[in-house]
Parts: sequence; structure tokens; C-alpha cells
Amino acid sequence: MICKKCGNQIKAGAKFCNNCGYESSNMNQDNRQYNSNMNQQDQQQKKKTSKIILGVIVTIAIIVVLAALGSSGDYSEEVSSVKNGYFQDYSAADGYPNVGDAFENYFGDTSWKAFTSDDDMDIVEFNGTFMYYDDETDCCLQFQTYEDGSFDIYAVEFNGIPQDKLTISVLLEKVMDEAQYMDGDN
Repeated sequence: MICKKCGNQIKAGAKFCNNCGYESSNMNQDNRQYNSNMNQQDQQQKKKTSKIILGVIVTIAIIVVLAALGSSGDYSEEVSSVKNGYFQDYSAADGYPNVGDAFENYFGDTSWKAFTSDDDMDIVEFNGTFMYYDDETDCCLQFQTYEDGSFDIYAVEFNGIPQDKLTISVLLEKVMDEAQYMDGDN
């Protein structure tokens, strides 16, 4: 132990400093008070650190959620214009639903997103699954969108294999015919 008054090294258990005579019981009380203060400061620092870490975790979680929502493209104007739009040959007047309802009716595991292609085309991409020759098949269908809100089918792939215009035409006819006169609940 060290004497608080003169700094001399004191033997453990000594009642007085052998250099200045300061009573060691005062030093023990001072040391206990010092240790108590240090423990309180440590606890307060740990609480502050915990709050900071919790704040950082919450902030990161919020950023991740917002990034996921933003990247999904579900809220983009382009996706909405395609989903709420109609094909020229399949109008509402003839009992056909909009593109979004028809595709959601025919395909499973659907998703929509919008992006700009490498050659600066605005694309809305639809992905879903359907039965093709008795096999569950992944379909990726891309619509090219235009500033006036119109769109055209740009490309279609089944399980990553590009499809020709005839196959695309037959698929579109099946999708729309199955959806014609469907309930609005589907």
C-alpha cells in the first residue's frame, strides 16, 4: 500500500506510515471510496457504451430495411404503370384484368422491379414460376417502358433460356385467357 500523505511504501497491515505517521485506516477508507467511485464510473461508461452500440445496431437495421424496400422496386412509377396497364389486345372492355393482376393470377412466387439497362432503356422485370411441360419453370419477363407510360414486352426467359416471339405470344395468350373474367379477389 502507498501512503496518501507522503507516497512512501507501507507494509500490508501496518497501522501507520513508518515515514510520516499518517494513519493507514484513513488510507483504507480513502481507497474504498476511490474504488467505489471508480466502479460507479465504470458502470456509467458501460451503460453509455451499451446505448451507443444499441443505437448503431438500430440505425443499421433501419438502413437495411430501407435499402431492401428501395431495391425491391415495388414502389417505382415504372412498375406501377406496367402492373396497372393493359395489353392492346387484352382490354378491360373485353373482361381482361390489368397486367399485374393477370400475372399474379397465373404465376407463383412473383416479384417486380424496375431498373435502367446498360443501354439506357427503362426496364420493368417480372419474375415468377409456372408449370411448363409438367415442370415448374422460372419465368423472367422484361417490359421496356416509355416516358408516356406505355410499355412493350422486351424479352422473356424460361429457366434462363431466351424464348422466341411465338412462345412469348402463346404464353401471353394463356396468361390473359386464364385471367379473363376472373374475380377481383385473385
